[in-house]
Amino acid sequence: MEVKKHRRLTHKERVQIQTLLNENKSKAYIAKTLNRSQISQSHKSYKNSLTTIK
Repeated sequence: MEVKKHRRLTHKERVQIQTLLNENKSKAYIAKTLNRSQISQSHKSYKNSLTTIK
């Protein structure tokens, strides 16, 4: 049985996620839109990296 590897979010996907979150879209809706099983963990680490840069 082959184990699926998670691929990292691209910059474009991260921007799309942030835009959709700003529009109060659910994480489930965003994951479905981006054809992802989940977005919270990857986006959370990206969002944290942005706050440390500022």
